Amino acid sequence: MSSTSRPVSAHATQQDVADAAGVSRGLVSLALKGEGRMSQETRRRILDAAAQLDYHTNAAAAELAAQRSRRLAVVLPYLDNPFFDLLLRALRRRAKRAGYTLITLVSDLVDKLESSTIDDVLSLRPAGLILPGTSMTPEELRELGQQVRLCVVDRTLPQSAGIATVRLDETDAARLTVEHLSSRGYSRLAFLSPAARLRETILGERVEECRAQAARAGMDFTEIDAEAGVREAISRALADGEGPLGLIAYNDLLAIDAVAAGLSLGLDIPQQLGISSYDNTALAERAELHITSIDQNPDMLAAGALEALLMPGDVSGYCQVIPARLVQRSSTARL
Repeated sequence: MSSTSRPVSAHATQQDVADAAGVSRGLVSLALKGEGRMSQETRRRILDAAAQLDYHTNAAAAELAAQRSRRLAVVLPYLDNPFFDLLLRALRRRAKRAGYTLITLVSDLVDKLESSTIDDVLSLRPAGLILPGTSMTPEELRELGQQVRLCVVDRTLPQSAGIATVRLDETDAARLTVEHLSSRGYSRLAFLSPAARLRETILGERVEECRAQAARAGMDFTEIDAEAGVREAISRALADGEGPLGLIAYNDLLAIDAVAAGLSLGLDIPQQLGISSYDNTALAERAELHITSIDQNPDMLAAGALEALLMPGDVSGYCQVIPARLVQRSSTARL
């Protein structure tokens, strides 16, 4: 093995490129940046050597030298919900456009690993942290915000917390949903919540907003949950009254279970059971399901989160509320 050979597993360095091209390391640095005065032949020789050695910039070293991180982090509560995939894709596009790399970690609601996952994030020294669906208290978030630039997505926080937030207009989403179900002739409403292990902090606010809108519309309202199964929950709701039932599922995942449960109970969807939900993912669009759903506009959520993290100055009072849009489909097409 020659003195300039590298182990196969090692990453090429700028010195390796310099040795291969027969130039100084400083000249390599300039050429890779597209800077410096040198002949076209020398620049081409350096770039060819870098390509042959599969050289890639050491981002961590560059950030250390510049004393500025170009990484943003997001901690998701779990991966089951396809809405988080939509949000993550939007965040990644926005971050890349702004010249940042997005790092994603999953905390797992079931095992309550959020605190240790955030510790892992802080060790990476990101320029900012995005928390969708976080279960942390306002006090915990305030302390975290003193360590890293922070934006919370889909959560209402007291102004005293001093944390930037971007969220769906839950009041408007509930109004659109209840008005739609009422206009379709459903005489009573039930809100379907997930099992305890999958409950996000926003759940309570979403339920109460729907309850308030149902009261304004003069409709009976009850909350049911999937702890003992969605089929059992729907059976209980049906037994509590008479007339067609409008079911509001916490998200599209639950709505799919509700469709299956309703069919297994021999119910006519949408005549006896209407199903509406939140998130408007690709699952709701599927022809065999075709579920009415609230679109949270993940691209607008992502844009707001990136703005909160990257804009100069104090953003402790930053709060962006994303308007809701109800996408009507056949699961509620009773009339």
